[in-house]
Amino acid sequence: MGKGIPLHHFLDSNTLLYTVEFKSNRRDICYIMQDDTLAPQLHDLVLVEADRGRDLGKVVRISTANEIMDTQNPTNAATTPTNANANASDPESLAKCHVKRLFRLAEQDEIQSMETKQKEEEMALAFCRFKIIQKDLPMQVINAEFQWDRRKLTFYFKADQRIDFRELVRDLFKTYKTRIWMCALNGANDD
Repeated sequence: MGKGIPLHHFLDSNTLLYTVEFKSNRRDICYIMQDDTLAPQLHDLVLVEADRGRDLGKVVRISTANEIMDTQNPTNAATTPTNANANASDPESLAKCHVKRLFRLAEQDEIQSMETKQKEEEMALAFCRFKIIQKDLPMQVINAEFQWDRRKLTFYFKADQRIDFRELVRDLFKTYKTRIWMCALNGANDD
């Protein structure tokens, strides 16, 4: 679970693919199983396959794989670690871009609990910043994001040099009891 199907499997088909956006402009491309009657619309909140679990995001685009390839580089469409190095003109690189399953529309109680999740992320961000100061690490943590099912907590950071944050990750794991992922931001649009 969480890896998805290579994008090239959807080429030359009329299967609709859904670009789903999460916090920090992170995007995944998702599909719906053939037998599902589900038909998400733009701006719907949906539950999708994630890294060893599920995540909740907003549908920002509906298209076919061919349309995705014709109009943009998959790097822009899906900026997850499994998709970050994909290149539309390179078939070998295209194999790295994976399409994940869209399970269903988000239910009302899940939508309402997004505020709680946001508060938990703000607390995690503050705690991580405190630990960075405590450990005198030369990095700046920009954002924190819990996967919807809380199986993963991602911290987005900037640094001018390579950082050994293994001890920081151990401390964060002890506190949050979930997978900790450190994601380096490089570009001006990464905030």
